[in-house]
Amino acid sequence: MIESYKCLTCGKVHAELPMSFAADFPDMYAKMSRDERDTRAVIGSDQCIIDQRWFFIRGCLEIPVVGSGEPFLWGVWVSIREEVFDQIEDCWELEEREQSRGPFKGRLANSLAEYPETLNLKTKILVQPVGTRPLFVIEESEHPLAIEQALGISRARAWELASFALHSRPGGFPESR
Repeated sequence: MIESYKCLTCGKVHAELPMSFAADFPDMYAKMSRDERDTRAVIGSDQCIIDQRWFFIRGCLEIPVVGSGEPFLWGVWVSIREEVFDQIEDCWELEEREQSRGPFKGRLANSLAEYPETLNLKTKILVQPVGTRPLFVIEESEHPLAIEQALGISRARAWELASFALHSRPGGFPESR
C-alpha cells in the first residue's frame, strides 16, 4: 500500500491505494451457470478444470511501479495444455521447483477491462518457490499490458488502474498475494 490518494472514479480520498487485484475465476468458469459449474467443473484456489478438456492455473502478473519497491499486481488465470497442467501439478510441493521446472506456455484466461482485450494473450509461466503462485509474463510485446509489464508504470497510472478496478468489478477485490 502507498499513501492516500484521490480516487479518479468516485472523487473520494482513500487512506491507502490497493496494489493488488484478482479475478476469482477464469472467465470461462465465471460465465457458467451454477448448475454447469457443479456438473462440468472442478475448481480450487489455484487450479480449475472444465469438462476434463480445459485446464487453468492461477498466478500473478506483476507490473513494476516506478519509484516504488512494490509492484502493481494482477491475480489472473491462464489456460494451459493438460500436459503442462500435469507437470505443474506434479511439482507443486517440490522444493526448488523454480530451478528445475518451466518456463511453460499458456494463454491469459481473463479479460482485464482496464486494457484492450487481454483474453488469450500468449503468456510465459514462471514457476516460483513452494507456497508462491507462478508469475505470468505477457509475451505479445505490442500489447499495452505487456508494455507496462516490461517498462513499469507511474504512481499516477497505478492510481488510475486501482480506481477503475475498485469501481468496475463485483467482489473479490482487492486481494493480497
